[in-house]
Amino acid sequence: MKSFKLLVVAAAVLLASCGTQKKSILYLQDAVADQPETITNQYELKIKPSDILGVTVNVNSRYAELAAPFNLSSTSFQNATAGKVGGGQAQGQVVDDAGYISMPVLGKIKAAGLTRSELAADIEQRLITGGHIKDPVVNIQFLNFKINVLGEVGRPGEFAINSDRVTLFDALSMAGDITDYGVKERITVIREQNGQRTIAYLDATSTDVFKSPYYYLQQNDIIIVDPDEIKQTNVTVNQKGRNTISTVTSLLSIAVTVTTLILTLTRK
Repeated sequence: MKSFKLLVVAAAVLLASCGTQKKSILYLQDAVADQPETITNQYELKIKPSDILGVTVNVNSRYAELAAPFNLSSTSFQNATAGKVGGGQAQGQVVDDAGYISMPVLGKIKAAGLTRSELAADIEQRLITGGHIKDPVVNIQFLNFKINVLGEVGRPGEFAINSDRVTLFDALSMAGDITDYGVKERITVIREQNGQRTIAYLDATSTDVFKSPYYYLQQNDIIIVDPDEIKQTNVTVNQKGRNTISTVTSLLSIAVTVTTLILTLTRK
């Protein structure tokens, strides 16, 4: 009889473990080793309104003072993510709502829709054709490139980016990777571009993720990793348990109050 009971308990434990068994948590499960793949999704980060750009004009010649007038109008701003990667005090040109920056001497220049290199080339050409500098070297940097990673990751939060090239896996790495309860098959990316907000779902377990235009992240993208069914169930059960305890406590409190009131009236 005792052996039968032990068998029943063992079977119950086995069934319970099978019922809660998690799916594979591997990234890129269909990847094939040593098989080159053409990168079809070429990445080019475009400048957008509200971007803050670091614009620096230098010269190749010994007359460095020629560049000075073109580096005077940069406005100082405090990076909102100071203390994180890329945080701190910086100088920048704010891209206005119409997509322009305002350069000293040169005036307004269209920046939105261009890459960093395209804007730098445009400014260099204006300096040459305007007779200001014969051999200018213009450097453009993004100063407020940030992303947010939320949900089932080790360190959710906002992250400032030093370069203009960051992938989904870069973001997950900065956020401490997906937890054991995170869903890798359906990662949400929210993006605002050209006055529109779009939402995409990426599967990090498949190499198809590389083909998505959301694989390379852009300024202010939001990445959300949802919890799996096990985590959601546990949260729901715990919440119901807390609600039940709260309800019972409230009822007991009311009962005590009513009992006290009745006893007080009876004594009178």
